[in-house]
Amino acid sequence: MVMLAAFLLVCSLLLLLMGTGAVATPGGGGVRKRARSLSAAAEAASDTGVVKVDRTRADLWERFTPSSTLRRLERNLVLAGHPEGWTRERVVLMKPATAVLGLLFGALLVSKTSNPLMPLVALGIIGFCYMVPDLLVYNQATKRQAEIQKRLPDMLDQIVISLEAGVGFEAALSKAAERGTGPLAEEASRLMQDMSLGMARREAYLALAERTSVDELRTFCKAVVQAEEFGVSVASVVRSQAQEMRLSRRRRAEARAQQVPVKILIPLMTCILPVLFAIVMGPAIVYAYAIN
Repeated sequence: MVMLAAFLLVCSLLLLLMGTGAVATPGGGGVRKRARSLSAAAEAASDTGVVKVDRTRADLWERFTPSSTLRRLERNLVLAGHPEGWTRERVVLMKPATAVLGLLFGALLVSKTSNPLMPLVALGIIGFCYMVPDLLVYNQATKRQAEIQKRLPDMLDQIVISLEAGVGFEAALSKAAERGTGPLAEEASRLMQDMSLGMARREAYLALAERTSVDELRTFCKAVVQAEEFGVSVASVVRSQAQEMRLSRRRRAEARAQQVPVKILIPLMTCILPVLFAIVMGPAIVYAYAIN
């Protein structure tokens, strides 16, 4: 066990040194500027909605990372809205850094106990720590998409009210983006900026659909594109989409309300019922043993 712990410590030190060298190499990660992403939006968006990877700036750890993992990470960063300081290169470099912590903790566990299964536990801890940066990005992407789905019906209602007041669709969308807050307002502002920079209306809406995983927003963007192609009134399309999204939000709320009784069973069976049985049956059991 001591030899195994020493081996894990040596591996962790080597991994730390390699990670430090990768961080120090030129071409590392930096904060992605909004102007750069806007100017390269038409070229960067691929058919699957994943921003193309600049292989000339790939560092040491990206070369050892599978391409499928890089594509999935890039897609999650797109869904997360490219948080400040969370570039692809930096996330990839965080993976060996967290693995070093897992190695140190695993070595400590192996050196402190003689359980034969402890090396397997240490390997599991290392693997989990290696995946922590990916999980953090995925969690941020999930929260952001849920926030977009929550705010979308309200924004469409604001657009419908503006349309009924005689405002044009693009102007109504721009006003809703300026007055709104959150990721949906950011995406709407990004859409207006793309069109102001010369991107075609159809390409801008399709790019917005590719930057999200919310089915309602993707359906709305495609409906606007089809309305423009076939000459249908955009105002009528927005009204119908707003009504459908309100009904969809009500159905989701009803589905979550129906899940509450099932979820209550877990704390009820584990926390409440054992205590209740102990209070009710405890005195009877003590009295029975006292008689015997």
